Amino acid sequence: MLTKNVSGACFSDKKSLPIDTACFSVLNQNKHPVTLFSSFYDCVLCDGDPIDIAANENLTIQISTKYPLQIHCNDSKATNSFQECNQTFSFQQNGRYGWNISENGKCSEIYTLYEPFNPYLPLLAALMVYFLGFLVLFTSRMIINVVKTFITRSTEVNDDLDRLQETESSPQLLTVSKTSMRQHALDAFRGIAVLLMIFVNKGGGEYVFFNHAPWNGLTVADLVLPWFAWSMGFTIVKSVRIHLRVSISRTRLILKQFRRAVLLIFCGLLINSQHNFLHKTPLSELRIPGVLQLLAFSYLICSLVETCCASAQRTYQFRQFVFLQDILERWTQWIVILVIIIFHTCITFLLHVPGCPRGYIGPGGYHHHGEYMNCTGGAAAYIDKLIFGNHMYAKKTNLIYGPVSPHDPEGLINSISATLIVFMGVQAGRIFVTYYQSNARIIRWVAWFIITGLMAGILCNFSKENGVIPVNKNMMSLSFVLCTSSFAFLLFSILYYVIEYKKWWDGSPFIYAGANPILLYVGHYLTSGLFPFEWNINGIPTHTSVLAMNLWTTTLWTVIAYILYKKEILIAI
Repeated sequence: MLTKNVSGACFSDKKSLPIDTACFSVLNQNKHPVTLFSSFYDCVLCDGDPIDIAANENLTIQISTKYPLQIHCNDSKATNSFQECNQTFSFQQNGRYGWNISENGKCSEIYTLYEPFNPYLPLLAALMVYFLGFLVLFTSRMIINVVKTFITRSTEVNDDLDRLQETESSPQLLTVSKTSMRQHALDAFRGIAVLLMIFVNKGGGEYVFFNHAPWNGLTVADLVLPWFAWSMGFTIVKSVRIHLRVSISRTRLILKQFRRAVLLIFCGLLINSQHNFLHKTPLSELRIPGVLQLLAFSYLICSLVETCCASAQRTYQFRQFVFLQDILERWTQWIVILVIIIFHTCITFLLHVPGCPRGYIGPGGYHHHGEYMNCTGGAAAYIDKLIFGNHMYAKKTNLIYGPVSPHDPEGLINSISATLIVFMGVQAGRIFVTYYQSNARIIRWVAWFIITGLMAGILCNFSKENGVIPVNKNMMSLSFVLCTSSFAFLLFSILYYVIEYKKWWDGSPFIYAGANPILLYVGHYLTSGLFPFEWNINGIPTHTSVLAMNLWTTTLWTVIAYILYKKEILIAI
């Protein structure tokens, strides 16, 4: 958070500061040294990092501007306390700031020496460019369609008899393609998830809200994995029902589901092995968990439950409760999923972890005054270490909480929790196949958006830190699962209304990516660092340069998805 200015950029107008950093000059006007403490405002119960400032010294340091900072002074030799030297300030990127510590135990307000550059202007410009491009394409398509319709009508010179004769002599054939039979709303939903995943995995322009939350909280980046898992669940219902209707045995279907899960795990290990190769780490430290591994595990559980409990035909045995048919028909599945969630909750809050308080789900590190330094992730991390050992995510620092013990956000316990996300997608798919009227489907999806959102809010107390179970992607907490599922229901309802129901939009360009999501996800990892997907940035990276490269990578994969879509090349696992 606070680092001494080794590069000298704070003392030269010709040198640029790194992304999300600023310069902070602290003038100690006392005749004895003082200690400066700093911590991010989001760091709960943190004491802060100390930096000593000599007597009558003007110390210039580089500070992080990602989150607001809490700064205070401590001086054991002073007769007056430094109670007033405690400030919270939101520093801006590339700004120069000053702060004076007086002899009487007081401090000035933090003041600006040099006005910072607005880091969000490049993002705003990019949004405008993409919006104008989309508007031009949409308008051009409308004009072309109108012109085609006008030309077609003007060339109709044959009378009804001629048309009848032509129809009888050469009957029209209905052309069916792979892409025309797809559900565009679901492809658009899945395409949004995978393209957003590519963008944030490449850095998201190094903006904080396009990166995962350091611990509790929710960012845009935290939505993409749950949305992808939710969409996988949506497809399970229709797939199982179709296979059962054509008399494919459940055993054969289960083997097919195992095959898909194994392929997903293999692709995930392939991605992890590439990471090992690029960072020159030995095979003995190959990470076994991962995003695709989590998806494979949660998909397999939900697909097995659906296959074992589903029936090929609908039943109408509930009479006055027929409006709850989608739930009552599959009550056994609900019981299985509830048992899984109860099992996950019991492990999280009741399992004893050596050296850690029972039920601890915090980040460790500086949290709680550093008392639980090695308790990061609680029971989930403890079990992952027992099972995977060195074969797990090895990150040992947290942006806010400093040095932490290794914890894998896609570990085994988190994969169990993710099962509920996939099952929420199963519930959405069951609504789709059970009710045939669009209004009935949309009403139920919106109802689930409200129900899951309220449940998540109650668990987290509608706050970031004060709830019983905070929203936390790193722990795949129950409130996080319900919150992201709620947003998934909402987004899909909107897409279905606009694309399928009103037909105001065909879902492009997202439907192209949604038709080949696994290919794009694996491909963007395997091409990491290769031109023309990526390149090295000359000089010190800025939000503008990083954002341009990340958007280019995402756009290029969209073009690749478009070509594959038009050629009807759909690669499914």
